[in-house]
Amino acid sequence: MRDYLDHAMHDAGRIELRHQDGDRWVSGLFDDIGALRTEIRSLAASGNLFTTINAPRLMPVSNAMHDRALADADIALHTRLVFDFDPVRPKGTPSTDTEMRAAAAARDRMVAALTSLGWPQPAQALSGNGAHALYRVRLKVSVESTELLAVLYRGMKLDFGTRDVDFDTTVRNPARIWRLYGTINRKGVPTPERPHRVASVTLPARWEAVSPRQVEALAAGYMKRPEAQPERRLAVQVAGDGDYTTLDPARWFMAHGHYRRRLEGAMHAVRCPWEAEHSTVDGEHSTATVIWEATGRCWPNFRCMHAHCDGRGIRDVMSIWDDADDFCARTWRTAP
Repeated sequence: MRDYLDHAMHDAGRIELRHQDGDRWVSGLFDDIGALRTEIRSLAASGNLFTTINAPRLMPVSNAMHDRALADADIALHTRLVFDFDPVRPKGTPSTDTEMRAAAAARDRMVAALTSLGWPQPAQALSGNGAHALYRVRLKVSVESTELLAVLYRGMKLDFGTRDVDFDTTVRNPARIWRLYGTINRKGVPTPERPHRVASVTLPARWEAVSPRQVEALAAGYMKRPEAQPERRLAVQVAGDGDYTTLDPARWFMAHGHYRRRLEGAMHAVRCPWEAEHSTVDGEHSTATVIWEATGRCWPNFRCMHAHCDGRGIRDVMSIWDDADDFCARTWRTAP
């Protein structure tokens, strides 16, 4: 863990530590590696520990566990490309040893393929339930890089996901939190066949960065394959009479029992309307699903980070909850 954290602090400058214990989540932003290690030691005996993997923008740092969780808008640079291979298994359960071996084998096939293309060696890890590969990189967070990574991860899922091992395309967002290696993965109820394990990582002797040009070249290859393009959901037609620039999304989600809490500014944490279809269950302090209030003449927005909901927006929510008009301040017909 020591070398892993040293590299992370060097590359990102500041690291968010996030601790989950049941439904309770707390976060802290650190630029002091000693304070970070002290906090890890005090929290590791219970729950689960995660860190951010990319470089935040300049902001106040407390070096203590009383900061808000970082959002995608807070991240300036991708400093890691992370690839996650998760065994297909019963929902909410740890992996068996056989499932872990299958995940590691799928990961190793991907690493071998990228090495043949001239990519440097990544850090290779076991999360406790699946297998990871982590590449160092410096890639500015932008609309262009977001679209590039969407194509890249979609294509890699087609190439390296299997019937038994899922390649997770959702881990590409800038504020992604990542299992802290050296700590116990306490996800799910353990059994002798499906135990809790310590997450572990092995760093290469020389952990060199993959260049943005190499990332772009691989994505460009996938762009030529139509099946690798991110799925674009057809725009949902909305036939209501509400002026949706005046829709109060927080009150709407409250009415449906799906509201959690206000986050920074105009953002709110909510429960996903499609949560029953997710492969994992979010705790009450999760920020995997959020809504934004309307700004100017724009509608409110909705986003869920679960793979099942990739591409869904506020129109999709309207398609299953047909009462959005009731939460608008005015109708479209009377709008100025």
